[in-house]
Amino acid sequence: MRRTAILLLPVALLTLWASPAKAVSRSCPQYEAQIARYFPRDVVKTFSRIAWRESRCNPKSVSAVRRSTGYPDVGFLQVSGSWRSVTYRICKPKRDHIKALTNLDCNLRVARYLYDNGGLGHWRGTSGE
Repeated sequence: MRRTAILLLPVALLTLWASPAKAVSRSCPQYEAQIARYFPRDVVKTFSRIAWRESRCNPKSVSAVRRSTGYPDVGFLQVSGSWRSVTYRICKPKRDHIKALTNLDCNLRVARYLYDNGGLGHWRGTSGE
């Protein structure tokens, strides 16, 4: 038992040393400037955490199709693809509204519309964690 603890200590220390700080932050600080273009300053950090939770900061993220809506959740803030008419009105894609939602600016603009029309309730667990 004592030998095992002595052997595992260097591994544990190496793991702590090698862990990137970004993984611990549970937010998307590299995108906060873009978020701030669309949202009030007091919710930028909240949406940064929501984006980490929803897409792990990946603007191109697309979930599996939801049985309840028939559409996937899409993009940085995982906007439901069921917001088709809103996406067409706001982003004006030529064809595919799902592909349009993988564009960061389109995703943030549609998310702002949702925020203005229902607040953070569109993202369950609004703490962003």
